[in-house]
Amino acid sequence: MRAPRLPVVLLGLSLGATQVAAAPLETAGAMQCEVSGFSIDPDPKGTNVRSAPRANAPVIGHLAPRVRVTPVETTGVTFKILGSRDGWLLIRDGYPTTDFTLDPASADDGRGWVSGRLVGTTLVAINLRTAPRWDAPVVANFGGPSSSSSPESVVVSTVHGCRGKYVEVTATPLSGKTVRGWSYGPCSLQLTSCGFIIDEPRE
Repeated sequence: MRAPRLPVVLLGLSLGATQVAAAPLETAGAMQCEVSGFSIDPDPKGTNVRSAPRANAPVIGHLAPRVRVTPVETTGVTFKILGSRDGWLLIRDGYPTTDFTLDPASADDGRGWVSGRLVGTTLVAINLRTAPRWDAPVVANFGGPSSSSSPESVVVSTVHGCRGKYVEVTATPLSGKTVRGWSYGPCSLQLTSCGFIIDEPRE
């Protein structure tokens, strides 16, 4: 008597599903950095984490939705930003750890891509510059006697990219126009002070 063939078919389907879930992480061409940020995605379903820096890449995980902590304040999942490419950010080490979930096939690697349009960060350097260098021209100043704002009060609506310890952001001070530029050493704290950097290291 022949053995039933159904279990073989089901096994094949199971293997196929595993191969789809194990989408390789694409990192070629990414600019490396050592900064941090947090989710600002307003979607109550949370933020998709993808295997590559593009909107049609496979989803390999999620960031939990932002949490309202006061009538006017919300906080998002914080994470390290390891690299950037084409407006996308390669992230790792989400906190709280339960709010950054990856598929089993991607969990050991621990990394994934999110759109920089859904990421914020807290600025600490008073100067926003035209390039990721301590001696690049200043686009905007967020501190000092002539300024009505501080770096921490500036709202970052997009993190476009990063390089080393610099991030390129679109930022809006409490009083003043929206600007885009590079800021040194941002912080991922959202409800407490990060401190200020007046003079950037000459790296």
